Amino acid sequence: MERSEPSSRMINASMERSESSSRVSAPYTGKRTLYGDKYVDVMKSYYDYVKSRIRIGVEGYSTSLKPIDLYRALESLFKTCGEVHNIQIRRDPVTNALQRSCIVILRGEGAGDKALQLNGSDIGGSKIVVTSLPSELSELSTGLSTDVLAARRVAHNRRKRSEGISVTGYDTSLTKDDLKNALTNHFSTCGEITDVFVLNSRALVYFYGLGSNNRAVQLSGTDLGGCTLVVKALPYPKPKVVPGPVCVTVSGQPLSQRSLGGHIRCERNSGLVFYFMNFGLFACYV
Repeated sequence: MERSEPSSRMINASMERSESSSRVSAPYTGKRTLYGDKYVDVMKSYYDYVKSRIRIGVEGYSTSLKPIDLYRALESLFKTCGEVHNIQIRRDPVTNALQRSCIVILRGEGAGDKALQLNGSDIGGSKIVVTSLPSELSELSTGLSTDVLAARRVAHNRRKRSEGISVTGYDTSLTKDDLKNALTNHFSTCGEITDVFVLNSRALVYFYGLGSNNRAVQLSGTDLGGCTLVVKALPYPKPKVVPGPVCVTVSGQPLSQRSLGGHIRCERNSGLVFYFMNFGLFACYV
């Protein structure tokens, strides 16, 4: 109950302001876009999932083997180490022959150490070379816990997806800190403020949340310390989408696939499906 009091005060203040001015739309309710309050939990699940994947490099096998024969041989060999989560066998795009190396992804306690002991094993009459590969995410090598990494990623994404306004007309005699505090308080009912920058001729305020910018722009003409503010929306940069052919890799159970353009990779993890696309990460429960 104690946590809800500040939010209640914000909403009440916004409602009082909306009654005195027809410019202001509905008050900010605290709801966020993307995954809302579960966004950090989803990202933590993703980091935990990637961290549990042990990547093993394998080379030295005969490239004349059929892909299915190589797959079965690797699966039979490495299943003694733990769960064989995925085997990534690649072909040469020109000759269609097997590439000289592949990746085996394992899961389970001690699976990586057990896999390294298989170095020199025979597959199709050739001795293979087994090596340990780094994680797919360089962030996991920092030593930070997955909940800290998730919080950092969410904070970064919120700032990256924030929309901004330009504010002029305020008292220029105020110090930067006082002006930041005044602007933060003035626009607090519009949405979640991620940044406030005070420049030479104007101030920039950035919000995260659906409709935040529209609510802030409607405060243009309101009073702040005896001065009339002029508020304008900043242009929102369009996301860059790199065109290219669809490339789908499916791990675990097969998933239904749809051609969406760009690069897509789907991975299933205990009912949580991650979609990796050229413009971000999406996750949904199935």
